[in-house]
Amino acid sequence: MHLPLFPLLLLTAFSSSAVAADWRSADFNITESKNKLDSLIEFPEVTGNISVTISCFSQVQTGGKMKKTGCYSANGFEATFAAAVSKAARKARLNPAIIGGKPRKVFLQFRVEFNAEGAEEKRVETIDLHLNPGYEENIIAYGFEHIAGQRAIGRKESWQEACPRHAKFAVWARAYLGEDGRAESPSVEHATGIIPTAPCIDAIKRVIVASQYVPATSEGVEIFGN
Repeated sequence: MHLPLFPLLLLTAFSSSAVAADWRSADFNITESKNKLDSLIEFPEVTGNISVTISCFSQVQTGGKMKKTGCYSANGFEATFAAAVSKAARKARLNPAIIGGKPRKVFLQFRVEFNAEGAEEKRVETIDLHLNPGYEENIIAYGFEHIAGQRAIGRKESWQEACPRHAKFAVWARAYLGEDGRAESPSVEHATGIIPTAPCIDAIKRVIVASQYVPATSEGVEIFGN
């Protein structure tokens, strides 16, 4: 059975409030290097100078495991890099998100940047991770390394009943994310797969508003807005 997917791609604006101690974004900074995602990703066997950035998403469990990881690719060449990320994510571990002082399962948006220069023994390959989906407007406003908001995933959400159970589709969702970890004014746009029904879209919007979030941050400071 294929269930719908709706990445929460949030626009934000800045605030000077400090991040509360009982909130923490999921991140890749674990101490065990063998379980780090960037250590597990195998650089694809390609020649020439390479610069490829792959946008991905995952559900980070309370114990730090990555589940239902997926990456977007515009063509077959990018698909090779996307597959390398998805394969490595099966073994990777993260520091889990903290909401209200407790570990929570969250929807994580991240980018993986592959770069390679040179040939044969002089070839240098690097893999860098970024905890945001790379929206140009947010990069301009908050910097390349800002951390996007992360949505806490409930055990049972209303969209699962309202949306088709035997079809696969994706939508883009955007919302205002406040300092209290709540979203407002959601909008939903169809991305791929079947076109969801109006009741399905309404249910997704309700889930967006009802969910809790780890607020987005830039250099350790919360950022929110629309």
